[in-house]
Amino acid sequence: MFSSKLTASERSLIDSLPKPPAFAEVQTTNVWIIEWLSTGERRTGKELYEWMEQQRPGWSIYDRCATKGEVICSIKQAAHTTQQNGMVPVLHIEAHSGPNGIEPSRDTKEELLTWGELTIPLQHLNVATKCNLIVVVAACLGFAAIQALTKGPRAPAVALVGPDATVCESDLLLGAKEFYRRFKDKKPRLIDMAESASREMSGTDFEIEPFATLAYESFIEQLIRKKRPLECQARLDRLRHRMHQETSFPEEEIKRRLAELPEILPSDHLQQIWDYMFMIDLDQKNKERFGLNWDEIASQILAVSVD
Repeated sequence: MFSSKLTASERSLIDSLPKPPAFAEVQTTNVWIIEWLSTGERRTGKELYEWMEQQRPGWSIYDRCATKGEVICSIKQAAHTTQQNGMVPVLHIEAHSGPNGIEPSRDTKEELLTWGELTIPLQHLNVATKCNLIVVVAACLGFAAIQALTKGPRAPAVALVGPDATVCESDLLLGAKEFYRRFKDKKPRLIDMAESASREMSGTDFEIEPFATLAYESFIEQLIRKKRPLECQARLDRLRHRMHQETSFPEEEIKRRLAELPEILPSDHLQQIWDYMFMIDLDQKNKERFGLNWDEIASQILAVSVD
């Protein structure tokens, strides 16, 4: 989901860079359903839970929440339970969403749980799973949500899943049932599960956003923007102004120090950020799942002049 404001040469550079490994297989133990819907709303979370109990008794956990505080507490409880018994849940959230977060109703002004408020609880749950968390939101996430969740320092999920547009309750429930039915596959693949779910919904697709791809795109775009001559000059001007204000360095010393600054973050620093985000420090298997050589990426970016 790169910005439309990137130039042709910048996009060409991005196309040539190494990419994160593809994410395909799913390894989970159960589904943790959080339903946060107003009184009078159809209780689709409970319906999904009851259907799951018929299909696979004991596989799902259902938690009905009345406030955003209860939603956060439920996610924290999922993290605690994961730490205690080693479960790896799919976190399924039944609520309405908007550009700023999730809420119990789309028609009335009630509590809003912002994407920023969700980020840390999700990170803690994903850490407990050692970076195996899939988050399903039964509402269209949108660009704002995705951007808010890419801040780090830990990944909030392995993948975000949800409809790519507003969909009626009945169609969404049919899609969700088909999505979870495919977990019975011998080696379930998210892409296959999402495609099956999409076929059950009228004109709407179940969309998968692999978090490694989202984080990679955010990282790369930031690095390339910093290479732009105008942005480089603006950054140096800001630093020069601060150094004049906060130090007693003469102009020549300030020029020398500014000249020594790297164009982009050093590759070892980029590597540390990436490895920490995808929990390679917690499980070396994550290196195969998410590993990237940021020294190679940074070298290629620095070697190319962009418009």
